[in-house]
Amino acid sequence: MADALASGKRPDGGDRQDAFIRSTFRLATWVNENMRAVLVGAAGVAMVVVGVVYYMNFQASVRDQAANELATLRMTATDPELLIADLAAYVERFDGVAAANEGRLLLARTYLDTGRSVEAAQVASTISEGPDRPVGLAARTLLAAAQEASGDAQAALATWEALGESARFAFQRREALASAARILASLGRLEEAETIFAGIAEEAAGEDPVEAGVYRLRLGEIKAQRAGSG
Repeated sequence: MADALASGKRPDGGDRQDAFIRSTFRLATWVNENMRAVLVGAAGVAMVVVGVVYYMNFQASVRDQAANELATLRMTATDPELLIADLAAYVERFDGVAAANEGRLLLARTYLDTGRSVEAAQVASTISEGPDRPVGLAARTLLAAAQEASGDAQAALATWEALGESARFAFQRREALASAARILASLGRLEEAETIFAGIAEEAAGEDPVEAGVYRLRLGEIKAQRAGSG
C-alpha cells in the first residue's frame, strides 16, 4: 500500500470502496426515481404470498373436513341404501380430495355387499390411486371381485393378471396371480392354472413356507383335475 501511495496510485481497496459507493448511489437513485413501480411490485409479491398461504390452509381444512365426515359415515351408517346415498353425495362433494377415493372404495364395497356388482365395478374403476398404494390395491381387488360376481370372468381375469404385475409387494402379486389361476381353472384352462401355481409356489418357498404350502396344495388339486379329465 505504501508503494502505491509513493507512486501516486490509489490502493486497490479504495477502488473497490469507490465502486461500491457508486453502485449504492445508482441503486438509491433508481429506487427513488421508480418508487411507484417498486411499491407496486412489493405489493404484488405480498399478495401472491398471502394467496399461497391462504390456499394451502384452505386445502388442509378441506382434507380434514373430508376425513372427519368419512369417519362419521363409517361409524353411523346402519341402512345400506342410506349409506350408498350419503357416500355418493360425499364423493361428489369432495371430488379431487384424496379421501374421496376412500369414499369411492367404501361405496363400491357397499354396492357389492348388497348384490349390486355392476355398480360396484363401475365405482371401483374410477379410483385413481395406483396399485402400489393401499387404496389402489384394495380398489383393484374389489373391482376383480365385482367383475367376477357379475359374471364377467374374463374381465376379472384381466384385472387379476394386471395386479399380478403391478402390485407393490411380491406376496401381493402372488395372491393376485393365484386368483387369476383360480379363474383359469374355473374356465377349464387347467394347464395355464397349473403353470401359475407352480411358479408362485416356487417363488414363495424362499420367503414364506406356509404360503408356499398353500400354493402347492392348490397345485396338487389342479394336477388331480387334469389327471381326472385326461
